[in-house]
Amino acid sequence: MEPTINNQSSEDEKRKKLHNIIAATVFATISTTLTTALPFLSQQEPRPKQTSPLGGAEYVQELLSTAHPDHIQDVLRMQLKPFQKLCDIMRKVGLLQDTRHITVEEQLVMFLHVVGKGSGFRDCEERFQHSGETVYHHFHSVLDTLTALVPQYIQPPPNHEVPEKITSDPKFYPYFKNCLGAVDGTHIVAKVLAEEAAAYRNRKGFLSQNVMACCDLDTLKFTYVLAGWEGSAHDGLVFNKSFDLGFLIPEGKYYLGDAGYPLTTYCLTPYRGVRYHLKEWEKGNRR
Repeated sequence: MEPTINNQSSEDEKRKKLHNIIAATVFATISTTLTTALPFLSQQEPRPKQTSPLGGAEYVQELLSTAHPDHIQDVLRMQLKPFQKLCDIMRKVGLLQDTRHITVEEQLVMFLHVVGKGSGFRDCEERFQHSGETVYHHFHSVLDTLTALVPQYIQPPPNHEVPEKITSDPKFYPYFKNCLGAVDGTHIVAKVLAEEAAAYRNRKGFLSQNVMACCDLDTLKFTYVLAGWEGSAHDGLVFNKSFDLGFLIPEGKYYLGDAGYPLTTYCLTPYRGVRYHLKEWEKGNRR
């Protein structure tokens, strides 16, 4: 009888251990499930981040329909007619189109809101009631479109034509008959990494890019633009380096520049140390 009793006791212990293992496994599974699910179940319902009743579409419609001609320029730093013309061009070339919820006009207004006022994307999110991802996407869509349009609208002047501004004024012709236009630099505020700040700090003390631009004399249209140079770079340095980046001046032609540019056969600058007075200019107008 003893072997039978011992065998029965051993089987009972095995069953008991098996039950304990199963119970522990079930408990661990339930604990893991509850740990994962309880935070989710206890979360509040998602709430919208942008809740203003004046959304981006309504704001743009209000801005474009204002009666005062200077209002849109004060807000976007662009007049209404050029704004509408630019929207038409971008639609026509097919580089920018209305989306399901955002028109070309609103995309361009968001872009100008950032670059014209120096606003951040978060400020743009609040103003137009869009997510950061939406603002980022449309900002870069407009930027890519404008970049693609640059070669069509910013072109060097024809080197064989004398500007009408010169030929029609005896004070200028024939003295400036080979002049293509004017060149100058401007500083655009920039945000850079701390380790790059010294290079971008200009002589006025703020961080900027030194942007060189050329324009013709008849319509003052831009014919060349070079951006990206550090604010500490001198105008003359930017001008000389522009030739390595595709800037060309035909032989015998030149641009007018201020004292920050080198006096060369292709750039005519004022005499050093000579003050040019408005009185002499006024006398010249009476001749």
